[in-house]
Amino acid sequence: MPFNRKERRALRDIEAHLAAEDPALAGLLGATGTARPGWQVRRVRRWVLTVSVTLMAMGMILDHGGFVVGGFLMLSTLPVLLTLVWHRYR
Repeated sequence: MPFNRKERRALRDIEAHLAAEDPALAGLLGATGTARPGWQVRRVRRWVLTVSVTLMAMGMILDHGGFVVGGFLMLSTLPVLLTLVWHRYR
């Protein structure tokens, strides 16, 4: 849940007071990088993409529409997965 304008202003004020009071701690806290998705997320993302492309290719080669539909359904889960990961690590 995002912060509203008043809460963001209060957090900026706290940050400014912290920086004035203890610059070393403020520097350490400001030096942390943004969180990145872990290896499990990358593995699931790769797995979903691989399975969806494989299903679509099998459906085109074997002339079986169910494989193509399954591939497109698997591929449609990829943006949902990426959105969930983006919100989690933002």
